[in-house]
Amino acid sequence: MDPLVDDQNADVPSLNLLGQATARLFEYGNNASNNLQDTFSKMTIHGWLRLTVIVGGYLLLRPYLMKLSVKTAVSKMEEEEERERAKAAAMTPNELRGAKQQLEEHLEDESGDGTGADWGQRARVRQRTMLKEMLEAEEQRRMEEQEDDRDIAEYLED
Repeated sequence: MDPLVDDQNADVPSLNLLGQATARLFEYGNNASNNLQDTFSKMTIHGWLRLTVIVGGYLLLRPYLMKLSVKTAVSKMEEEEERERAKAAAMTPNELRGAKQQLEEHLEDESGDGTGADWGQRARVRQRTMLKEMLEAEEQRRMEEQEDDRDIAEYLED
């Protein structure tokens, strides 16, 4: 250790955690500034040419590299979509039984306005069957009332 540095540090009061962090950031800023300044002030012709070639090569090749990456990403997406279509095209036992066709008919009957809650497919089917049963029960009740009215109308005279 250097005795001069120890003497200088003895006079400096200790800083709290925030002060230490601020001093450290200030030191990093000074180091970065000095290093950057020394790098460009001590650079030779060979260094400048090398830097120019690297930056120019990057600027020239970047558009082609971007196009290549986009092309590969698109081809991957197309392959994935093709695999999904092939997987969906495979016949399932439900399709052989005709269950899928019945399900599609139920989905075509749907005439909602889309403002309700987002329900799962099973919940929609249950709700649809429950509504259908309620409508049939109401229709049955009305038919019975009409029959009762006809029975009463037989006994009434004008």
